[in-house]
Amino acid sequence: PRSTLFPYTTLFRSVHLSFFTMSGCPINHDALKSDVRCAIINDKVNACPMAIRLAWHASGTYCKDSNTGGSDGATMRFEPESTDGANAGLSIMRDMLHPVKAKYPELSTADLWTTAGAAAVEFTGGPKIPHALGRSDKADGSYCPPNGRLPDAAQGAAHLRDVFGRMGFNDAEIVALSGAHTLGRCHMTRSGFDGPWSTDRKSTRLNSSHQEDL
Repeated sequence: PRSTLFPYTTLFRSVHLSFFTMSGCPINHDALKSDVRCAIINDKVNACPMAIRLAWHASGTYCKDSNTGGSDGATMRFEPESTDGANAGLSIMRDMLHPVKAKYPELSTADLWTTAGAAAVEFTGGPKIPHALGRSDKADGSYCPPNGRLPDAAQGAAHLRDVFGRMGFNDAEIVALSGAHTLGRCHMTRSGFDGPWSTDRKSTRLNSSHQEDL
C-alpha cells in the first residue's frame, strides 16, 4: 500500500467521497472509525490484518467484464461465498464487527466491511485510504459470485495475473495490493500454510517487506 508503483493520487483524484449511506443517512465517519478501532484492537488482539483480509476478500471477487462480484452486496454473509475455502476464518472478523453494525443500523454491512479494511490500513501505519459510503446489502445468496475468484497462494504469477487482471489491475498494482501480506500470518486451517507471509516479523505494521520478497 505504500508502494510508489501504485497511482493512488491519480486513481482517487476525481472520486467524490460520500459520508452518506445508500438510504441517504449521514454518518459521522470519524466516530465510525473510532468504533471500528475499539472492535478490532484491544488488550487481547490486534485484528487489523483480518479486517483488511475481510475487506479484500469481499472486494476481490469483482469482474470488470461481467460487473459482478465485489464489495457491494456483502454477499459473503451467504453460501456459497461464505463457504469458499479462501474465506476460511473470516467469520471471526464478521462477528467482531457485529457490535458496530448494531450501533449503526443505517450503515450497510458492505460499507462496514470496507470501512474497517480502509481504517485498518491506516491503524497499521499505512496511508489514509479515501473511502466512500453508499454500498447496499443483497438479500440472499443468489447474488454471490462463483467460488474460485480469489487468489490461491499455492499457484504462481500466471494465476495472479488472471485473478487481478479480471479486476483490471496490472503487475505493478498486483505488487502494491499484495503488500498487505506484510501484516498478519497464515494459518494451516485457513490457507493451508503456516507462519508469517513476510520475512518481517512485525506483523501489525505496514512496510515494504512483502514487496521486497516478491
